[in-house]
This record gives sequence, structure tokens and C-alpha cells, in this order.
Amino acid sequence: MNWIKNRILSFVQKAKDKFKKDRPSKADQEKSLWLNCPSCNQMQLKEDLKNNFNVCKCMHHFDLDPETRFKNLLFDDGNFELIDCPSWSSPDPLNMEINGKKFIDKYKNYQNKTGQQSALLIAHGKIGGLKTVAVGYNFAFGGAAFSQRENEHFLAAAQFAIENDIELFLSVYQSGGMSVYGNIHSLKSMSVCQMVHTMLKKKNIVNVGVLGSKITGGTFVNVFANDFLFSESPKNTDQLFSGKRVSASVRSSDNTEMPSDFGEGYFLQKHGMIDGCFSSRFEMKKKIVDLTNVLLKKPEAQVKKESNVKVDKSLQSVS
Repeated sequence: MNWIKNRILSFVQKAKDKFKKDRPSKADQEKSLWLNCPSCNQMQLKEDLKNNFNVCKCMHHFDLDPETRFKNLLFDDGNFELIDCPSWSSPDPLNMEINGKKFIDKYKNYQNKTGQQSALLIAHGKIGGLKTVAVGYNFAFGGAAFSQRENEHFLAAAQFAIENDIELFLSVYQSGGMSVYGNIHSLKSMSVCQMVHTMLKKKNIVNVGVLGSKITGGTFVNVFANDFLFSESPKNTDQLFSGKRVSASVRSSDNTEMPSDFGEGYFLQKHGMIDGCFSSRFEMKKKIVDLTNVLLKKPEAQVKKESNVKVDKSLQSVS
């Protein structure tokens, strides 16, 4: 009977090999002119997406690098200056090496690929006339994992904000969490970030956080130190500590089905975890500027003409 079983298995394997679809490699996908949208399941020209700042016609938001966001969607006239990462800060304090590959070499490859000093791109300038420091997390930089180096870069941004009478401290989050290569050196950054936001608030600097897709782990914990927290769009996904797939795996033990919108922007808003969702990344600037102007009790003449916010002058005299 074994020979019959072997013959059947051989036939099945040959059939699988014949009809097997070769999945395109990562390199092939990068070279392709097309990209499949996971929301509408339609093929989109990459050039069309690029021209629309990586927002699909169905309003699915693909990743957008911080430099493009800063130049085109946030800073007035695209003018800003970068805040450097301290040169002495190390992303690899433990000199990690896995399977003969040094992590520091991997980190340098991320730097070469993105042109950034760390996973954070940090800049200062004016957004809607407000003196602003903006922190952008670049997921293409190793999933924007937060290491000791990113922590020092973040501290440099906060110090600049405190010393230069900044009005708005804006963070656009997208990160897989704290860097595992830094061990406790990465984890301690969580408490440092909480402390930094407290220091900024004491200087009456408005802290606003915006969640992109894929913000999990320790970095997700950090976001709640902001004064206000928004999702970039209602359908942005994986905005939870453990992400959707991991959470579903944990709950599978008690046969509990996860909500279909678990970890999406609207889900967080519905359950009171964030203050709201923008309809898209295109309205972020205006809404944040309007909110900050009201919080800082700016005279109505200083509020942007396109704003529909009316400031109650009686509130400006209240301290």
C-alpha cells in the first residue's frame, strides 16, 4: 500500500509544481509600475499615488515619508530646517550580532536608504504661522524602531522647542515599537518620552500626536503623552499595542472573534482612545492649526483667513 500512497503524493506534488504561481520577489514589487490597494483591491499606478501623496481613490492611506509630508502638506511654503541627531548617540549600545551580521551595519544601510540620521526626521519652521517642531517617523527606516539613538534625537527636538519658544510640538507616528537590539536601553526611552512631553506642557507648548498605520508596541504607549491625539484617517490600521494579528492570535484561545475594525482609527475614536480622526492627511494641517490657535488664545486677526474658527474674545483675557 505504501507504493500507492507514494504514487499519489508524487502526483499531487507534480500538480502543485505545475500550477504553482511564482510570487513576485520584493525587488520585483519595487520595480513594478503598479501597486495593489489592500482596501479596494484595485491596481493603482505608483506614479498616480505619488502625485496624490500616496492616498488611493478609495481613501486608503499608504505610507508617506516624513520629508514629502513636511515639504508638501505641513510646513508653510515647504520651508523648514532640520534638527540634527546628536552624533555621539549610538543605536547599538550592546554591539548586537545575529547570524554573523552586525546590527550597526544594518542600521547604516537604513541611513543610506532613507538619507536620514535616525528613524526620525525632525524639523522646525512655521505651520500655519505657528512656530513648530515636527517629528516624523519613517517606517522605511527599519520599521522606525525606537532605539537609544532615536531617543537622543527626540530629546534634541524637545530641547530646541523649549529654548526657542516653540508654540506647537507635532509628532506623526508610524513605528513597530522599541528596538529589540537595544534591550533595556530602548525600553528606558519610554519613560524619557513621557517626561519630555510633561516638560513641554509646562512651557505651554501644545503637544499634538497623529497616528499613521502601523503604530504598535512601546511607541504606541508613548503617544498618549500628547495633549491631543488623532488618527490620520478613520481606516488607518494596526494602531494598537500588539497589532491586529497578534491580538487575534491571543484571543483565539477563548474562541473570541475580533471586531472587523479592531485597531483602525475609527475603532480607537469610538472607544475613546483618541480625540478623533481626520478624513485624510490633506486636512491635518488646517485642523491642527485651528485647534492650536484656539488653545493659545491667539487674537482672531492672527488666525488664518481660511479658518472657520471664531475665537471668543472674552476667553483671551482669561488666564
